[in-house]
Amino acid sequence: MDTAPAVETFERLRRITLRRQRLEAAVGLLAFTVVLVVAFQRSQFFGAEIGGDPLGRILTFLDRMVPDLRGEVLFEGRQQGGSLAWWYYDLPVWLRAGWQTVEMAVLATLAGAIAAMLASFLCARNLMPYAPVRFAVRRMLEVIRTLPDLIVALFLVAAFGVGPLAGVVTLALSTFGSLGKLFAEINEQVDPRPLEGLDASGAGFMRRIRFGVVPQVLPNYASYALIRLEGNVAAAAALGIVGAGGIGVELQRAITYTEFETYLAILLLIVGMIFAIDIASEWIRHRLIGLGGAR
Repeated sequence: MDTAPAVETFERLRRITLRRQRLEAAVGLLAFTVVLVVAFQRSQFFGAEIGGDPLGRILTFLDRMVPDLRGEVLFEGRQQGGSLAWWYYDLPVWLRAGWQTVEMAVLATLAGAIAAMLASFLCARNLMPYAPVRFAVRRMLEVIRTLPDLIVALFLVAAFGVGPLAGVVTLALSTFGSLGKLFAEINEQVDPRPLEGLDASGAGFMRRIRFGVVPQVLPNYASYALIRLEGNVAAAAALGIVGAGGIGVELQRAITYTEFETYLAILLLIVGMIFAIDIASEWIRHRLIGLGGAR
């Protein structure tokens, strides 16, 4: 049997498909390049109004942030210029503000995660049979997710005054909106067999949740909540710039008085806090996942 015509037809179709794919890739790359160039032009990144050397400006700013430390006096007292104590001249205040930032993040994450867990049971298709309830809860979560944290914090600072309360409420709302969706998706992926067994025994809604869902989803809940905690530490520091408490208030003060070296000192302190939270969260997540697997 002669297979040459079939092979030729296959090769011809393959070449046509490859040419079409390459053409689509080239057109997509060209369109992306045009959008990128227009975005750079409209953002005035290379505009004459702010200078034509953005990388040079960034390097100049970074150079201003680096302190003039000297090895021979590095561990001298606060009054000695060029020492670490001179650079971190207000370290006790910054540490207290940093601890307040961590407290804000922990409290907001806990409150937001609990609210998200309760909402997720109401908008999961396999748990809530009433479509209007699922629709209303999901739309509420979407509305909350669209609210920018800084804008919400500004409104709450105007309502409650300068302090950590505005930051905690802002972060709790943001955590509620994001984790509510993730938790609902986790709920919809649970093994249905325990739920079917509970239905057969006449269990109500709360017992289905308590014995059929929570044991399966709790490790994933904790994992997502801990990841959110890491982000909330950084977000709490940023919200402090608008008066919502925490170490961001100290950062805002340094920005106001153009203390470039203090920028870097506080930023490094924030990075250290996030590293510590990340290490602790990773340990807790591994413990929870291990316990969940053992059970």
